Amino acid sequence: MDYEDDEPQDYNDYQDHYEEEPIEEPTFEENAGESVAILDDVMAGNTATETTNSAERTERITTPYLTKYERARILGTRALQISLNAPVMIDIDGESDALKIAYKELREKKIPLIIRRFMPDGTYEDWKVKDLIVD
Repeated sequence: MDYEDDEPQDYNDYQDHYEEEPIEEPTFEENAGESVAILDDVMAGNTATETTNSAERTERITTPYLTKYERARILGTRALQISLNAPVMIDIDGESDALKIAYKELREKKIPLIIRRFMPDGTYEDWKVKDLIVD
């Protein structure tokens, strides 16, 4: 093997590279800023329908019964809170299981949570747990 020159070839030099294209900054339309602001509001929970929702409406549309899905969510959420040393709203009588304490709170309607039920048109109703019928 004969090399034309005795120096080793460096394959990391950029002699044979293509000319780099300049990086263009992305261009936005004039109204694109508004959609980003709306998306930020939605992600933060501030939707446009919130101003005309349950605060202005006094009559209820949904049933006053706690569904099994809401019950599971409420018990799980409250048990997690209790396990993280949240104040308990009932007399626990030496009970140490957070889920059992949450269940007792639910039976006595002492859970300080609000259930938000969304409607198909984007509105919602807020129900306090103490206002719901628990089976």
